[in-house]
Amino acid sequence: MRSLHAALLLALLSLGGGAAARDSDAGTVQVKGIKNPETHSYRAIAAGLDIFESRHALAPGVPQLLFQARTRNGKLLDAALLNGAADGEPLGAVLAGDEGYALRLALDEAGRFQVPRSQPALDADAELRLSKKRSDVRVWPYVRSPGLPANQRRLGDIRLECQVFVAIAKKEAPLHIVLLGNTVMLGSDWCAFMKDADRAWDVAMNDLPAAAVLREGERSTPLRVKGHKVEVPIGDTSWGNEAIVETTSTSKAAAP
Repeated sequence: MRSLHAALLLALLSLGGGAAARDSDAGTVQVKGIKNPETHSYRAIAAGLDIFESRHALAPGVPQLLFQARTRNGKLLDAALLNGAADGEPLGAVLAGDEGYALRLALDEAGRFQVPRSQPALDADAELRLSKKRSDVRVWPYVRSPGLPANQRRLGDIRLECQVFVAIAKKEAPLHIVLLGNTVMLGSDWCAFMKDADRAWDVAMNDLPAAAVLREGERSTPLRVKGHKVEVPIGDTSWGNEAIVETTSTSKAAAP
């Protein structure tokens, strides 16, 4: 049976068209001349912030929810795309909405940024827009407890990332797509469905893993590796939130 993971959720939600385009004439939006930039409604982002706060116990050591611009399949962006050497436009992020509302967001060197709570953004029906094409980048939740080596991820962090990802996606999808997802995922908690080798959540690692293992105390189990991703059974409640996904690699790990 084929693994079910983030790619499946993306495919399912794409049936509903994803975030609605705001240009009714061309069916596209533009950011500084960039056609079809990566966009998300602020209301959807706010739904992700809500889930982060309500389920913060999954990752209590993470002070705030961040987002990160990565490739569509979760890989880190290369420096040329981040700094604009590839296309002449450095990566940028802005909340933009009605009546000229605009709030630029600060990005770090890895393309990570915080989206603040903002009633004005809600009132302006704002969107989060990146200055890169949707075909090149995607906004991903970023939840990482401090102090871990680059080749380790805490299971609770990964679980919370999934919850935020799904909350945002559901907010942007039409109701019939959400109901279809509930049917496919056997309930409204889609992340809980990812509980075994055949129903796993794909976690994009910063290096190119040769192998991966899930560890907790004296217990461990190998995990399937596909390219730069590791399949993690985040819905298996026999593993606690402090369990660690650890990879080994023949290449040097990149900064998280």
